[in-house]
Formats: sequence, C-alpha cells, structure tokens
Amino acid sequence: MPHTDYRLPAEWEQQSATLLAWPHPASDWSERLPGIQQEYVQLVQAIAPRQPVVLLVPPGSDEAAERLGALPGLHLAEMPYDDTWCRDYGPITLVSGGERLALDFQFNGWGGKYPAARDNRVNTLLARHALFSRLHFRQYLFELEGGAIESDGQGTLLVNWHCLHERHPHLSRAEIEYELFALLNVQRVLGLDIEPLPGDDTDGHIDTLARFVGTDTIAWQRQPDAQRSRILKGQLDALERADGQAYRLLELPHPEGVDPTLPANYVNFVFVNGACLVPAYGVETDTEAREILAETLPKRDVESVPASVMIEQYGGPHCASMHIPAALP
Repeated sequence: MPHTDYRLPAEWEQQSATLLAWPHPASDWSERLPGIQQEYVQLVQAIAPRQPVVLLVPPGSDEAAERLGALPGLHLAEMPYDDTWCRDYGPITLVSGGERLALDFQFNGWGGKYPAARDNRVNTLLARHALFSRLHFRQYLFELEGGAIESDGQGTLLVNWHCLHERHPHLSRAEIEYELFALLNVQRVLGLDIEPLPGDDTDGHIDTLARFVGTDTIAWQRQPDAQRSRILKGQLDALERADGQAYRLLELPHPEGVDPTLPANYVNFVFVNGACLVPAYGVETDTEAREILAETLPKRDVESVPASVMIEQYGGPHCASMHIPAALP
C-alpha cells in the first residue's frame, strides 16, 4: 500500500497496545530507582486491564517480571535501550484499511543532549519482534520525536515551532512543514511558537503545552507566570479548525506546590482504551485537573497516575509511553 494512503490517527482512537520501557539501574533513574519503579508499576497496572502493555526490559533482567508478576496483558520485550522516554523514540504509527505503517524517525537524545544510540535502534529491534509482526516498519532520517506532534486524526497536526527549529536549524519553516506533510500525510500544520518551561530539555514539546482532546477542543496548560500564559493562550486563540471555526480551549491549572524548576504539567496525560490517565504530583490541583478532563471526556474513566518522581527527570506518563494504534480504517 502506498505511503500516501495512510493517516495519522488521534490518540483517543482505538489502540492495540501501549509501549513502555522499564527504569533500570544503568539508566538516568539509578538514584531514584525505588520511587520510579513504583510509579511504573502503578502506570502498568492502570493500563493493563484496558489493553496490552509491551514493556521493554534490559536483556537478562528479571526485575520487572518480579515487580509486576503475572499480569494479564503484559508482554516483556528484552532489548537494550538508553532511556525510558519511549514516546520520543518509539514508532509513530499510521493506519489505513486495517494496515499499519510504523515510522522509525531519527532520534539523537533531544538534539544531542543525552546518549541515544541504543534508543535509536529500538524500532529496528521491534520490527523483528513477534509482537510487532503485523506492522510494516519504514525508516526515515528526519529527526522527529513523538512528544513533538499532536494529531486530531483528521489531517491536522499541532506542533511547537520552537522545538522543531531547534532540531532542524538548517531548515526553514516551510521546509519543515513539507517534511511533516510528506511523512505524516497531514493536510494542515498548526503551530505555536513558545520557549520551553524551566527544566524542559525537549525544547518545548507540544505534549507539555497543549493537546487535542477532541477534533474541536484543545486542552492547554496554564503557565507558571501570567505573561507566559497570555502568550500561549493568545497563540491558541488564533488557531482555526479546518472549517474556519475557533477551537474550544480547555484550560488546565498550573500544578501549584511543585518545584518551579521542574516542567510539571497536566497536559502530559495518556489516552488508553476507555480511559485518560492524568499525571498527579501529590498537590491540590491534581484533583482540579482530573475533574476538568473528566467533565470534557464523559465516556472515559479519567484517573490520576503518580508522576512526582517522573517529573524529577523532566517527564510524565505521556513522555513515558507510546501508543500503538489498532488496525483502523
């Protein structure tokens, strides 16, 4: 099937699995292992009753198996990897007529900030794994991280230009747009342009700023200061749907009480079949954020998952996971 026949689904569409990577002693989590492994246990336990979980584990390690036990729907895949943020190196999967095309983009540790050679090879190994035998894999040299793009499933992509220009300083905006159109088969690219939060070493991934929660609704993260919030809200107000109408904007609270040097946010939520899992930091605004999303997503269970250790390495549950779409039309 030609590449141009595929589309990039929205994350709220049916999924076949969630990809995660277990925090291990040789990773950046070495000083926080008990806490981060407990958060991963709780994340896996929240996802597994709803859909399969493919968990990357280091070769020869039985640590995850011992911590998680014989959990139905859990599949362990042994392979080497550098980091656990598989949203950014896992496959970005397009769908068409029951077929799936898994795109393997170049990943170099968020612009060369961290070692990433093993992460960049994960998709090559997944392509050979029995669990992924029904997906067609294709490699591209273009550098693109899953946390940098947001799809409404109907041909519209939301990005933060600041991040994409940091990855491709040699390309103009028009040239980056061309690559996104050609590789992801989208018809429109809507862009914000805002610098990252303090501590955000992704250079401002869109999944820390704004996310689609429906084809006509964007959830956005209130910022730590009023001026930054005005800038972000103003840029979102200027965006239009494909029919020319304005988007409904859903403001999520700033996580009050979290270390201000960390990029804590509530838009790093995760869609799984029948549910939305929202990061929680053990502060009062956790409940407010969850309730706002629950009102907007009445057909889903909206649950909190702990992320107070994840954010110490500048990420959250969305950064930690990559959804694998079902074989959709």
